[in-house]
Amino acid sequence: MTYTREEFSARLSALSEAAGLKHLTDAAEEKLYIICEQLDLRSKQFNLTAITEPEEVLKKHIIDCIFAAAAVEELGGGRLLDVGSGAGFPSLPIAASLHDLSVTAMDATAKKTVYMNETAALAGIENFAAVNARAEEAARSEMGESYDIVSARAVARLNVLMELCVPFLKVGGYFVAMKGAAADEEMAEAKSAAKKLGCSLVKKVQYTLPELSDARFLLIYRKDSKTPEQYPRNFSQISKKPL
Repeated sequence: MTYTREEFSARLSALSEAAGLKHLTDAAEEKLYIICEQLDLRSKQFNLTAITEPEEVLKKHIIDCIFAAAAVEELGGGRLLDVGSGAGFPSLPIAASLHDLSVTAMDATAKKTVYMNETAALAGIENFAAVNARAEEAARSEMGESYDIVSARAVARLNVLMELCVPFLKVGGYFVAMKGAAADEEMAEAKSAAKKLGCSLVKKVQYTLPELSDARFLLIYRKDSKTPEQYPRNFSQISKKPL
């Protein structure tokens, strides 16, 4: 980690201000610093993320995920599930930023869930737990229809992602998909999936990261009715024939 704690705080504050985000508490900043520190240390041991340069991590991981945390905060508290968390984005920054929110991160790779739990413990993030599971299987367990918010970032196309995520939501809950420049195309592609899974788009938030030009989007869907019993299907069906 090339930043000292003080340098990290100053750079995070500057980027947050440039992005129009509110400043975080010192406690939240400390947790985010440890998240970045651990990512730097552990990425050398195994492949956690393609983004490892500290300035890039700050912009493309931390600030990006704070945008998601701000949207989640507006949606209210309760329980959040992050599907396909990987190295813990956006789940770890969301949990670090919103201490009243219960955050569960899910990933199919065991070493990544171990990494996330160890990082959360080191950072003192007590409202966080990572579980090793496949979404299409876990959604048919007691985890199904039990979360207020489900998030996902860089996991799959939206029409596939919906079938993996929406079954975890309570009726009235929200699905937050973090998407890039193809967001409008993916939304159009996913209209049939949204209808079949009983959810509807309530908000599209466009934003850019400081000093970067690419457009990013938060697509927020509300679950209006219970998930039909046939969903989610097994992953081969989901991927070969999206809804």
